[in-house]
Amino acid sequence: MGYLTTITIRNDALSTIEDNKDDFMEKLVRHCGSGGRTAHEYFSVGNHANPVVLQTPRHADDHTIYVHMGNTVVNMNAYSKDTKEMMEHSSTFFDSVLEYMEDQVEELKKLKKNQK
Repeated sequence: MGYLTTITIRNDALSTIEDNKDDFMEKLVRHCGSGGRTAHEYFSVGNHANPVVLQTPRHADDHTIYVHMGNTVVNMNAYSKDTKEMMEHSSTFFDSVLEYMEDQVEELKKLKKNQK
């Protein structure tokens, strides 16, 4: 098993990414190849400050949950420094994400139960 990197591309940056493909790929490959030694990161491409949300590369055995909410993707993991920082510094957003996760788990349990 190897490492996986979850990325989210902000579609409003697609033309900038297309105009700066080499720069984008160089930065993306550098981040993905870090093997988990870089933190959750944004990088600029052309005149776009943050065209992509990069999650920390994780080993395939290192499980986590990513939640797409608003204009970002966040890692929700009780052992993650990023998650703990979000809880401290963005409490309202953190609570919204947590509530969404709880609602989804309940709905999925209902679906599973009704499937039997």
